[in-house]
Amino acid sequence: MKLSYNNLQYKVLFKKLITIAFYAWIIIIFVGCSLPGREVPKLGLFDNFDKVVHFTFFCVLCILGYLKFGITKNTIIALILFSIAYGFGLEFYQLHFVKGRSFDVWDGVSDSIGAFCSLFLLKYLPRIKTN
Repeated sequence: MKLSYNNLQYKVLFKKLITIAFYAWIIIIFVGCSLPGREVPKLGLFDNFDKVVHFTFFCVLCILGYLKFGITKNTIIALILFSIAYGFGLEFYQLHFVKGRSFDVWDGVSDSIGAFCSLFLLKYLPRIKTN
């Protein structure tokens, strides 16, 4: 049996992989933000490189979320709000529970900008139908 995009099995497999990737990405972000300050690698590429990492983490999170839940107005609003809350929540978590880390409002802003920029990427990336 030839596996094509229109094949129901392919669609089900794609949805499962996206679901796994979405929740795994949430865990990866949490683990990355849970590393003690002294264990976070310092990359001297340029100042504020960590802001690029935060931006990328949350941009990818939202794109995976759109693929998992679909691209509707409610999904977009929910994922953007979730990303902002998760990003700033992680900053509070780091302040109170992660040794050597502190609250950085600019990390939260970078998370939020990454979430918003995912909308622009979706506009220019080819549409992937998952339903």
